Amino acid sequence: MGKKVLVVDDESSLRRMVAFALMQRGYEPELCETGMKGLQALEASKRENTPLDFAIVDVRLPDMDGLDLLKAIKADYPTIPVVIITGHGREQISDEVTHADAFLEKPFDMDELAKILDEMPEPKTQDLPKGRIEVTETYSAYVLVTLNPDINLMDVYRKLIKTEKVVFCDAVRGEDLMALVQAESPEKIKAVIEEGIKAIEGVADVASLNVDAPLTADNVADIIAAVDEAGGTENTKLRSRLVMGLIDFLDVLRDR
Repeated sequence: MGKKVLVVDDESSLRRMVAFALMQRGYEPELCETGMKGLQALEASKRENTPLDFAIVDVRLPDMDGLDLLKAIKADYPTIPVVIITGHGREQISDEVTHADAFLEKPFDMDELAKILDEMPEPKTQDLPKGRIEVTETYSAYVLVTLNPDINLMDVYRKLIKTEKVVFCDAVRGEDLMALVQAESPEKIKAVIEEGIKAIEGVADVASLNVDAPLTADNVADIIAAVDEAGGTENTKLRSRLVMGLIDFLDVLRDR
């Protein structure tokens, strides 16, 4: 099995070209078009004990600065070498690029990229859990997390995804985060929200929906009815954001 390479770039043509070149050389690429999806891929690789060996990250991403993603990888996954790629010269971007293991300016030759990866030191073994983590809890809640306007969404995401009992989270509608929480009891879910999620710096408000069975994005009426039946969201604007965020979030879960 070849080494796994995370490729994060919003240009579909470049992703395809890099993927083809890497596969020809025996690597296994995992492609992401946004920084958030890149973070999710990293977290999934950790949960499932299928570590990534390298990351290739574009500086300009649609949802975050690629250098912020670089910092996140170096902070949370320090064993993964990162190659930064950009259409701008090194002198036009932040000094943060010096934390990368390699730098390539677009357009670049695929042989040059392969040479960089081939010459990288062997990644150290990551401290990963033994085997894939299976979700066995029976109670679930969808939690909408709204943020203070001056907070960095990625900073909150990194803390949210590591919160106990949060099994998945994603950005919804460009400004909020939605999380799926699963636990052994409704009381435990409430404790996770009150003591874990609300305690994260930058969280402005939280709205949650406890469910007995998973929802799907196919029936908007069922989602609205579930929110109405659950109650507890007196703020009309927040209730609307919960409904719309749920629709987006369930679409993402369906595509996983």
